[in-house]
Amino acid sequence: MSSSDYLLFARCVSSGECLNCPFRGRSITYGPFRSRRRGMSVGINLFPGRKVCSFNCVYCFRGRTEVKTLEPTEGPYEVSAEILRKALREALKEVGEISAVDFSGSGEPTLHPRFKEFTEIVREFTRELGLDVSVGIFTNSSTLGREDVVEALRRLDFVEAKLDTAIQWKFRVINRPYSTLQISDIVGNLARFRRVFEGTLAVQVMLLRYHRVGNYLVRDAELLADALSSIEPDAVHIYTVYRTPRLSRVVRADESDMLKYARVLERRGFKVEVFTR
Repeated sequence: MSSSDYLLFARCVSSGECLNCPFRGRSITYGPFRSRRRGMSVGINLFPGRKVCSFNCVYCFRGRTEVKTLEPTEGPYEVSAEILRKALREALKEVGEISAVDFSGSGEPTLHPRFKEFTEIVREFTRELGLDVSVGIFTNSSTLGREDVVEALRRLDFVEAKLDTAIQWKFRVINRPYSTLQISDIVGNLARFRRVFEGTLAVQVMLLRYHRVGNYLVRDAELLADALSSIEPDAVHIYTVYRTPRLSRVVRADESDMLKYARVLERRGFKVEVFTR
């Protein structure tokens, strides 16, 4: 792998539009971006050069999934421990002080066969430099049935887990998952993970309409609340589409619908944050 094939670090475009980024997923680390949840953050992308995921969400601002799989999968370029450390050093040199480092990037980080090792490396790196940062992940929740993934995630401070709907057919339409995935299994795995995870678990919900299918109705919220009751997350983060989606027929949920949805969850006892932009 040559330096012309990937970047150690890429500075995020000011617009926040990943589809317009000239580097388009070729960097191992990227940022900085100021998150209302995580503060000033740097992201880690374990799949530079190719999007590897178990979903192909209609709204994904990172583009089409090139490799849809549930099996541990290498990207087109090897990310070694040494390269990851170099990328983190480059990010800190370019960005300066940060409050969070999060696995995210092009696809689902937990699908990388060395994900568990990489969580250890990031932990060691932050300790060696005496950094007071939170280490986390943004995951689509599809791999929590694997014990190695659960053990890796238990090392983190923060897990933001996707759960856009509790309805199987809407899951198929909106998230376009790998063929064997069932939303009931994902909910069950999240509930089991909650019982062993001592950090902060937030569930992320993206509300939208695609063609005639929406996931923001009161009935959607009621069914999601039923699922969340078994998971008991620390927080529920409700979003709508705020970056250019992958497919043009995706439409933002109205703010009024988002607030109605949130109130259903709040009445069920959940801590809810609504992000309208």
